[in-house]
Amino acid sequence: MEVAKFTLDISGLGIIFYSPKSADHIKMGQNYLVENYNDPQDVIKHIYEGSIVGVATGTPGRFHITVYLDVYPDLDELDPQYALKLCLHVTDQAVYFRDLYALLRWEKERENDCRVNMENGFYEIIVCSWMPASGIRGRDQQIHMYFNKAESLPQLHYEGVPALL
Repeated sequence: MEVAKFTLDISGLGIIFYSPKSADHIKMGQNYLVENYNDPQDVIKHIYEGSIVGVATGTPGRFHITVYLDVYPDLDELDPQYALKLCLHVTDQAVYFRDLYALLRWEKERENDCRVNMENGFYEIIVCSWMPASGIRGRDQQIHMYFNKAESLPQLHYEGVPALL
């Protein structure tokens, strides 16, 4: 079932999503990106923990995100140009979606940030995207995210930062 649709304008080269408790340890104003999220192995650690999950877009731009709950996509039918499997540990019954550059000078979530409410627990996420009609990444690019409850965090295997490019 589709539960949310929103547009995220980013100036960074990626998108992060997380539950607030996963970011509680970040101090206001801290440059968490350089200190703890700059090296690919640091990013992968967060992804495997399902804490602050980052996806490289390779470009700033405007991304139209659709979030689905309890839907397993038929990838053959959707035929995405980019597809990733990720995981997230949801706490606080909320998931925030933000520009990767929010980690440069951390601030708590705001009322106008993109937020999706969902049950606490572990989720397997399939992320699908397509090259925009313009042929330019990040220019009104569509991203579909399929969140499915799991008994535990799925085992992922990445050698680098998961990317939609």
